[in-house]
Amino acid sequence: MGEQKLTKNIFTMKKIYILLLTLTISSLSFGQVIITEIADPNNGGGYNGGLNLRFVELHNVGNTSVNLTDWYLQRWTNAASDPSANIISLTPIAELQSGGFAIIAASKTDFDATYSAVADIDGGTGGPADSNGDDQIALVNSSNVIVDFFGVIGEDGSGTEHEFEDGRAERKVSITAPNATWTASEWNIDNDGGAGAGALDAPSGYDPGQWGTPTCDFSMSSPSVVCDAITAGVDTNTVTVNFTGGDGTYIVTADSGTVDLSAGDPATDTTGTITITGVDEGTDVIINVTDGDICDVDYTVSAVTCIPALTLPLSESFTYTDGSLVGNSSWEHSGGATGNLLVASGKAVVQHGTPDEDLFLPFTPVSGSIYFAFDFSVIAQENPISGTDNEYFAHLKNDAYGFAAKIDIVPPSAGGDFSVGIATLANTANSTWATDFNFDTDYRVTVKYDQVNNTTDLWIDATAETDVSISGEIPTSGPIAVESFALRQSDSSTNEGVLIDNLTIAQTFSETLSSNTVSTMTNFRLYPNPAKSGFINITSTGSGAIQANVFDILGKQVINTAVANGRLDVSPLNRGVYIVKLTQGAATTTKKLIVQ
Repeated sequence: MGEQKLTKNIFTMKKIYILLLTLTISSLSFGQVIITEIADPNNGGGYNGGLNLRFVELHNVGNTSVNLTDWYLQRWTNAASDPSANIISLTPIAELQSGGFAIIAASKTDFDATYSAVADIDGGTGGPADSNGDDQIALVNSSNVIVDFFGVIGEDGSGTEHEFEDGRAERKVSITAPNATWTASEWNIDNDGGAGAGALDAPSGYDPGQWGTPTCDFSMSSPSVVCDAITAGVDTNTVTVNFTGGDGTYIVTADSGTVDLSAGDPATDTTGTITITGVDEGTDVIINVTDGDICDVDYTVSAVTCIPALTLPLSESFTYTDGSLVGNSSWEHSGGATGNLLVASGKAVVQHGTPDEDLFLPFTPVSGSIYFAFDFSVIAQENPISGTDNEYFAHLKNDAYGFAAKIDIVPPSAGGDFSVGIATLANTANSTWATDFNFDTDYRVTVKYDQVNNTTDLWIDATAETDVSISGEIPTSGPIAVESFALRQSDSSTNEGVLIDNLTIAQTFSETLSSNTVSTMTNFRLYPNPAKSGFINITSTGSGAIQANVFDILGKQVINTAVANGRLDVSPLNRGVYIVKLTQGAATTTKKLIVQ
């Protein structure tokens, strides 16, 4: 490249390096004009005779006008360490008013015909306004001092954080002063490499002559709450939430617990995880992140109550208000449409057909064998059960989707309405009871699953473990570690309905025969929980008066009264978590209550 003449519009190579080193001169001395947009539209690069819709937008963010006489734009092409001789003088703009914009287009004709704005200067082909997305652009004042700068000299922008090919580089609206040093965090980048919104077409992807309302790029998502312990007392939770858009002057606070930024700090990291430790169960957490300027983001993580798992032996009598079983009890949803598995007249209604909800009743795992038993009847239909597409409706479950001891309703073999089949791990029953059963008749089924030997046995109306039973297949795969009992609804060739009552889950056969030996944890019901109206309802499957003792988190008794007409007045209680001890005759249980 030949020697450049030192004029008001072109300066020497040596002066460029001097200017880049002399950044101690405050840009505030030359007004508050900044580069706000550099555009390289995907559909407007001027190739093959097409429209050239590239442009550079300037904006006066100061309170006074700025005289742009002898100011200019300079460009470094690709990875060049020396600037191009082709500059654009800003003298024709003269005064740029406070809040005003100046548009320098690569082709004023094409620009004016395409956008809703009018370009102030036609910069021409090959100039600073004609960048193809990987160049460096400088705004230089009349003293030949770089006032504002985009990109990194000597570095081709392709594949870097300052590439805007087929897109644009737009200054964040929080920027209030020019910066002679490239600072990536001041810019939003869109390009064909997938940054931002990706490749953008003109005119819809661009807004020359405008600069939007300041927006905050920081956001939080994907909350998680894990119980630190699960006890009858008040436990604590650990809350985590992911964030993006960090790396600024951010401060993180929470209205409960302790903030832990070891897995991500918005002040230094663009992405990461904010952790809040020591949050009392039943307490919502509001996480606030602010930069003292545009961003002031609140994110609420809903409360979680750490309810102790039921312990064996336990029983379930389904004595709830007619309606959804989940929400009425300790049963939890695991699949299908919530609310489809019903309880009616004190029995669970498991239907194979349109309803598709699966529920499970978790309990503390045990070693060895697990037994479950329940009374059941199959709702009468026009014809006996038929077909081969039989679906299991009750089974045991691990902590994921491993199932064992699966019971099916299957076609009869000797003129009855149906029979019962069992499988150890298979999805279809491979062993069937030898005699048939009738619709609308109650039977009691008992099932044993051996977690060590991976075997399953089934009895019908048995009174002793030595009674006749059938066994499921011996699987080739290993046993599962059981953590819950489950009910399942799905389609089958004959969409039967099964009524289930008096469920018992235990570790011995004898415990499934008598309700006197099983836990009464499910015999009491307390609702609504959380309590918001000042009253809660308390019901029981037993008879006699119910005594309620309520304790705060410090163990102090705050209520000691008999439950009148099934309602307990909790209006004197402050917001928080309480332990409710309920006593009815010889039956006693404790439940957690959240008052909001």
